[in-house]
Amino acid sequence: MLQHLELELKRESEAAEQRMTHKLQRIVLELSREKTAAIAAVRQEEREKIAEFLTKQEKYLEQIQHAGQLAHEIYQKNLQQLAWEKKHEMEVALTISQIEFQEETEKLLKVADATRETQLEEVISTVNRKDSEILSLSQQVKHMTAWKDSLEAEILETREAFQKYIDLTFPQLAPGQADFILPFRKVSPFTDYGENRVSLL
Repeated sequence: MLQHLELELKRESEAAEQRMTHKLQRIVLELSREKTAAIAAVRQEEREKIAEFLTKQEKYLEQIQHAGQLAHEIYQKNLQQLAWEKKHEMEVALTISQIEFQEETEKLLKVADATRETQLEEVISTVNRKDSEILSLSQQVKHMTAWKDSLEAEILETREAFQKYIDLTFPQLAPGQADFILPFRKVSPFTDYGENRVSLL
């Protein structure tokens, strides 16, 4: 009876152990399935996160590219604006330089004209003064020549009168013997000049 009881207890113990083993196996299997499902879920979630990250990154790259294009356009516009402003500034500076050069040239021309006008006036004044002096000298020479001619004519008339008187008073004298009595007649350069001028005319 006791042996039978021990066998019965042993069978129940083995059966309980088997049930426990099956239960543990089911639990392990269930845990394995849950683990696999959890891993799959985690991987799916990671893939979704990666896909979302890649999408965001792609959008971010697109935004960066768009921002780069916009920045390039702005840079080009600013560069063109700067170039236009620089060109305008250079044109203004060139215009100012040309105006200043023209004004300076006009000043120099005015100074040169004034100087030339002054010099011309001085030359004209000098020429006029010289002309006046020459005219005055010419008039003086003319008066002196007329006076000399008058004196010579008077001397000639006096000599002729004396010669007639000598010829009538001393008819016996040979020609030239009484010349010492006649008024002295000196041949001057004025006389020669006058005679030459008359002969040339």
